Amino acid sequence: MRGTRSLALLGAVLLLVSTAGCGGGSDETSSNGDRALDRCSLVSPDEAAQWIGGPVTAAPAEGIDGNPDPVTCMYEGSSAKVLVQVYDGEVYFAEPGSASRVGVDVEGLGEDAFIGDGSVRFLQNGWSASVGQISGLVDDDSLLAMAHLMSSRLP
Repeated sequence: MRGTRSLALLGAVLLLVSTAGCGGGSDETSSNGDRALDRCSLVSPDEAAQWIGGPVTAAPAEGIDGNPDPVTCMYEGSSAKVLVQVYDGEVYFAEPGSASRVGVDVEGLGEDAFIGDGSVRFLQNGWSASVGQISGLVDDDSLLAMAHLMSSRLP
């Protein structure tokens, strides 16, 4: 079951990465809206190592055009990968009651949040963010901890 969920998450993440590459600027700190944000500065590689397994590198993921995708950051450790995406606006976020909202609600994270299928998604101050396991074993508590740290650093 976990393998099926991981494949479903990977497919969803790849879709998000490919569609995210269609907009925005080429500067890695630009966003798909008006506000600039360096996604890889929200969690340092040293901080991510406690959840992913160190040492960890952090870099923008590659978009479909081969250039860095300005809304993503890939955290890669020795045994796992986690993808962080932060969009300016309520992009790719499932509203409560929506059929695409898979998981359970999370209290105390942003204005609205849920966790399920190996990812945490939340809204905060006009940003929509996700933290998702791409490969390896990263538990939900680790994804939540990373999301909380990101949340504390969003403008």
